Amino acid sequence: MAEFRRDPLLGNWVVTGFTKTKSNAAGVCPFCPGNEEMTPPAIREIRDRQGRWLLRCFPAANPVFQVEGGADKRAEGFYDKMGTLGADELIVENVSHTKTMSAFEPSEVSLVVEMYTERIIDLKRDERFKYVLVSKNHGEITGSFIFHPHSHVLATPIVPQQVSQELANSRDHYLLKERCLLCDVVSQEVRQGKRVVTLTDHFVVLCPFASRVAFEVWILPRRHTAAFESWGYRAIQEEFVEVFLDTMKRIERVAASYSIAIHTSPNLTKDGLTEENVAVTDYFHWHLEILPRDVNSSRFKREDQFYTVFTAPEEAAILLRAKNPRRLP
Repeated sequence: MAEFRRDPLLGNWVVTGFTKTKSNAAGVCPFCPGNEEMTPPAIREIRDRQGRWLLRCFPAANPVFQVEGGADKRAEGFYDKMGTLGADELIVENVSHTKTMSAFEPSEVSLVVEMYTERIIDLKRDERFKYVLVSKNHGEITGSFIFHPHSHVLATPIVPQQVSQELANSRDHYLLKERCLLCDVVSQEVRQGKRVVTLTDHFVVLCPFASRVAFEVWILPRRHTAAFESWGYRAIQEEFVEVFLDTMKRIERVAASYSIAIHTSPNLTKDGLTEENVAVTDYFHWHLEILPRDVNSSRFKREDQFYTVFTAPEEAAILLRAKNPRRLP
């Protein structure tokens, strides 16, 4: 059985023993209209006036995480492990198989953002989940083998490693200066202007100072907001849709493959406070990251931030101890 295992050296969690299944219908897109029976039943659909679906959200057919049960935390000696509690969902963003995000109409992007918002809010109602990550991988270099536009939604009892580091650095900055770290970043970038791509009343698009890949961009709210799903005013959400669509048009001119991840605040504790008695909403600032990919950057891990290992280390050790270990497929 698959399980979470904690790396005691790095502190991150790895899914071990996951068994991947293959589709039997080669060459048939399970996300296209008319092939709905090839996917699990929808959790949520947005339909037009004629009753035809425009977007669909459903559980992954071969989920890494299981929504039933509990975390089942346990030890093996001093090692920590637990069950793969979580939610593993897919959002089919459009009926068109070939449309990329840059070709979406504003109304279509608006529906995508609406679905992202709904799923984050719904999954955060489950107190077993500490984090909800929405991500999108476009292009084979990112590991996405279905071209049809879609996104992933993962809810887990663990905060992904990158977000956990962002939380720690943001908390440390706030405790030292009583200011939000990304608010300071936004303030300096807007003031300097040399890394800003787009600037509107409520959002800034910028190439981060220490970009990990060429043409990496972040979209950040200019005013402090901890949660992506907390829009406040419809006009702000509509402005984000315009900014996001404009950014995707720019990105798709320079990259055929890319990863997108929404870094929203974690699922808050009952009182919303950390151990230093500081509210997460005070120091965490949501943002959306877009990382173009090419053959030189494909070594970077996908934005779901969880390594998934198909061969458990116990089995791997047995195979490697053999006189003639088999080759990897």
